[in-house]
Amino acid sequence: MSYGLIDVREWDVFVDLTTGEPVDPPGLEIEGLVRGIVGRNPYPGDLALESIDWVTRLALELDRAYQPQFMMLTYANQYFLSRYEGLSPSLWKDTTSRIFAQVDGFVRTTGFIPIVVGLGRMIPLRQYIDLNDLDGLVVAGGGSAHYAGIFAPSERDLARLGRMPGIEKVVARDDFLREFGGSPDFIRRFPDYLLAAEEGSTFKAYGGMARPMYKIPAKDSRIPVYTPLLGHLVSLTDIKGLIMEAIATNRVALILLEGIGAGDFQLDYRLCSNQANWFTYNHGESHYLAITTGRHLQYNHYPPGYKYYIDDHETRANPYAGPFVDTPSHTIGQELRQRGLKSAAVGNRSVLTHMTSGADIAIECLARGLYNYGTLAAFNVD
Repeated sequence: MSYGLIDVREWDVFVDLTTGEPVDPPGLEIEGLVRGIVGRNPYPGDLALESIDWVTRLALELDRAYQPQFMMLTYANQYFLSRYEGLSPSLWKDTTSRIFAQVDGFVRTTGFIPIVVGLGRMIPLRQYIDLNDLDGLVVAGGGSAHYAGIFAPSERDLARLGRMPGIEKVVARDDFLREFGGSPDFIRRFPDYLLAAEEGSTFKAYGGMARPMYKIPAKDSRIPVYTPLLGHLVSLTDIKGLIMEAIATNRVALILLEGIGAGDFQLDYRLCSNQANWFTYNHGESHYLAITTGRHLQYNHYPPGYKYYIDDHETRANPYAGPFVDTPSHTIGQELRQRGLKSAAVGNRSVLTHMTSGADIAIECLARGLYNYGTLAAFNVD
């Protein structure tokens, strides 16, 4: 069972996260403490620098209240600012320094063994690839900068796509699935063709963000990871294994930094692969799940460019979970509960915090499309 506490400053309400219906407070031991933490700390907004400190402050309070063995922190504010505000180089430098100071303060205060992951650089947007006048339906939602799906394209569409500037690959469904395979839900949702953009280019099509953009994620084939833990670390999917191996005798914190590549990373680091074959991850649900489940995108049910609206009906499950109709399996928090170990998460990348961590308790911003609706605390009770 999963419960949510939605706080919008003037009032709060508990809901059943599966159905979205209001419910009476579930009577959990930690419930009152979390309600106090959320009530004292309203979310400043996706484009407010104070949101960086908000993540750390709530994480410290939640750690004192719950004492989990594992915590996941997600810092995404700098990603939104870079993408939609166009930060100057000096302000970007100050922002990244602020993030690493917050990370250092959290680790020093709590004693967690950290695994700090920079999810990749931000680079200037070079061009839009406008796909709105094709005969087939193009879907470019989910915040993905590099990928879009097309359904029922005409022969004219395919000919145009093959010579359109900025497009790196046009991959037929059968060719992709032959190379990658995938779970039944991933295969069911996969588009007829997957479109991949060149670095610096992004798609303009149905489901995409209408706001002007200044920067987008780079196609970094490798990303930086700092941790004092020793062990196998070749791919981002190896990070979960490091955590599960160390967790029996250590408290471990996974700290994800969006928009941060090796050039901005202010800790000693190792580089790990940020790819599945030729597919490069870019700051979305597949990226997070590859880290927290240890499985590549084709085993996590949600391909890029799928028709997300097919599942988005009035009676859908998990209405507060964005693209996630089903609760992801094999997450760190879910597996730790099966071992009797406590977990928690705090972050400002909205639903990705609670859905990809699988934590017992997760506090996240309740924001959609940069609009700030409040704060959500999610409770998982297996």
